[in-house]
Amino acid sequence: MDAKLSELRERWRDPILTALTIMLCLLLFVLAPLRAERIPGAQEAGFALVAVLTGAVLLLTGKRYAIWALVTAILFAGFAAIHRLIQPSMLDVYLDAAAWLLLSLALILEVGRTVFGPGRVTYHRVVGAVLLYLAVGLGFAAVFAFIGAASDKAFSGFVVSDSANLADVLIYFSFGVLTGIGSGDITALHPIARSIVLLEAMFGQLYPATLLARIVTLEIEDRRI
Repeated sequence: MDAKLSELRERWRDPILTALTIMLCLLLFVLAPLRAERIPGAQEAGFALVAVLTGAVLLLTGKRYAIWALVTAILFAGFAAIHRLIQPSMLDVYLDAAAWLLLSLALILEVGRTVFGPGRVTYHRVVGAVLLYLAVGLGFAAVFAFIGAASDKAFSGFVVSDSANLADVLIYFSFGVLTGIGSGDITALHPIARSIVLLEAMFGQLYPATLLARIVTLEIEDRRI
């Protein structure tokens, strides 16, 4: 059984990176806005997509820490959804933020290990490097949720609360910082929030210019061989 799983993992390891990228893009840029607009079924579709994404990560890796991180993330998100129906509170925000952070960390560790691991650099690995970039943006969004939940004066133009548009706004702000375009209408005020913003902005500038560019160059060189 282990031999078959290893063979299956080796065969589909690189294509899974592309599939994970597509799923995370759908989760961040399609389902989050739909949930913010309270479109029926958006939240349920998000849970289903996270479940499929989790299965894909588990196929990508057999590491126990990744399995436990993903299972815990699903449990946190599920408990937050149930608790929100019974007695909404800021606890739901912390649980959702913890779920996002665990999901992003699992993706960063396992995708990074695959993308920058030994072996031929393929198109799928280039896409996986983009996935790593997206996972980092999700992780910073989770950190901003924790900071905003702890202090309602952490940001100007936005107060973190248990609302349907929370994920959409945090993703908007995080990727605005990551890409360097900024959001304009939301500004970090808390000293810790400002430090995190600077850290994300530096990563957003350095990663595409160094690691991502290097991966693309290696893929082009391998294609010529």
